Amino acid sequence: MSKRELLAKALDWSGFNKLARSTHLWNGLIVLNYHRVGEANQSLFDHDLWSASVEDFEQQVRFLSLNFDLIRIRDLDDLWNRKKGRHVLITFDDGYLDNYECAFPILKSYNSPATFFLTTGFLDDRKVAWWDEISWMVRCATQSELPENSWTGDAVSLKSDDCDQSIKRLLSVFKKLSGDETETYLNFLAEQTGAGRCPQEIADQVWMTWDMVREMHAAGMDFGGHTVNHPILANHPEETQRFEIEHCKQRIETEIKDSISAFSYPVGGKDCFNQQTRDCLQQAGYRWGFSYYGGYSQFGPCDNWDVPRIAVESEEPATLFRAAVSLPQVFC
Repeated sequence: MSKRELLAKALDWSGFNKLARSTHLWNGLIVLNYHRVGEANQSLFDHDLWSASVEDFEQQVRFLSLNFDLIRIRDLDDLWNRKKGRHVLITFDDGYLDNYECAFPILKSYNSPATFFLTTGFLDDRKVAWWDEISWMVRCATQSELPENSWTGDAVSLKSDDCDQSIKRLLSVFKKLSGDETETYLNFLAEQTGAGRCPQEIADQVWMTWDMVREMHAAGMDFGGHTVNHPILANHPEETQRFEIEHCKQRIETEIKDSISAFSYPVGGKDCFNQQTRDCLQQAGYRWGFSYYGGYSQFGPCDNWDVPRIAVESEEPATLFRAAVSLPQVFC
C-alpha cells in the first residue's frame, strides 16, 4: 500500500474526509477522466484503459451525486466568477462501447451528466487504437523476447508474466515518436513479436456507433473532440494538428446536429500539446481544451486551453477516490 493510499485510508477511517466535504475545504472544479468501465482481466487490449468496474463506477457516481455539484460543459462559462461551490465534471475519452453499455445507464439512473470526448476515426473506421494494438501484439506474441533494437535499446521480455511492464515500456517509446515514425514502429513490433498486426475486425465490437452517440446526446450527455486518429498532437506539424482538430469537430457536429465547444488532448501530458495546438483549437471554434496530468481548478482566471483533469484508475481503492475529490489540494 502506497503512502497516498495509507493517508487516504486514515483520513477516511478518522472521518476527516467527511468533515472536509461538509466544511468546504476547497472550492472550484475537479474534472475526472475515465476511459473504460468493466473488467479488463480477459482482454488482450491495454488493461490500464479500464478506469473502474461497473460496480465501482456506480458507487463513484452515487458518491459524487450526493456530495458535489455535477456540471456540464455549458456550465463552465460562468463558473470561474463564483466564490463558493465544489463542482465535478465527469469525462470519458476515446469512445469505447462500454461507455454506452455500462457507464451510460448508471449516469442516467443518477441523473448525472458527463462529457464524452470522441476519436472520430475509431467510430468511423472501426480500427484498433495504437495502444490497444501494442498490447494485443505483446499478449499474442509467438516470441519470448523482443531483441535489442534501435527503438527500445535493450531487449524486452514477451513472457506472459512480464506482459504488463513490457506493454508500458513499448507504449512509452511510441509516445515519444514523431508522426512519421509511428507506423514503422508498429510494423517492427508486429514482425518481432511474431503476432503480426491486429486484425481490424477485432475492433468492430470495441467502439460506440453514431446511433449510440445520438441517443446519449438526446438524453443530455455532452460530446467533445479528441482528434480523428488519436495522434500525440505536439509530435506533428501544424497542418496535421489542424486536420485532426477541425475534421473531428466537423464530424461530431454533423452526426449530433449540434455544436461542440470542448476538446481533450490525446494522452494529455504537458508535452502533448503546444502553442500551435492551442491556436488550432481556437481557430476551429473550440472554447475549452482539457489536459490530463492531474490537478484541479480554483475559481478566478482560467487557462481555457489547459483545464486540468485527474485520472480515475481501476487499481486505486475507494478510499483514495473519496480522498481525491474531498481534498484535491492534497491528492490531485
